[in-house]
Amino acid sequence: MGYRSDVTIIMYPSIGNADKFALLKLYVDENLPDKFEVIGEGDKRYLHFFIGGVKWYPGYEEVDVYTRAFSKWDTMFEDEYEPEQGSIFHYEFVRFGEDYEDIVYDRSVDSDMILNIERRAYVSI
Repeated sequence: MGYRSDVTIIMYPSIGNADKFALLKLYVDENLPDKFEVIGEGDKRYLHFFIGGVKWYPGYEEVDVYTRAFSKWDTMFEDEYEPEQGSIFHYEFVRFGEDYEDIVYDRSVDSDMILNIERRAYVSI
C-alpha cells in the first residue's frame, strides 16, 4: 500500500503575460506527464492539476520530472527582454501527506500565491 499524498499544482502567466498562456500550455503538454485542466477564462486562465492518494516519492520518474522542472523554473522562464521582471510563468505546488503535519508547499519566485492551504475537520449536523 505505502504512504499516500494528495498533490495540487497550479500554473499561470505572470501579470502582463496573459497573452502567453498558450505557450505555457504547450510546455506543460509536451514536458509534464500529467494532464492539466484549464480553469478560468480570459486573462485569468490557469492550468490546474490534482491527484489524490498518490505515492509522491523522489526517485519515481513521474515525480522527478516535476522536481527538475520546478528547480529550473525561474531561470527557464525568465523574461529575456526584461529579466528584472522575473519569470513570465508561475507555479505553485502543495502536497498533503497522510500525517497531519506533512505539508509541502513550493512556488516560483514572485508567484501570486493563489493556492491556499487549509486542513480542517468539522462536524455538520
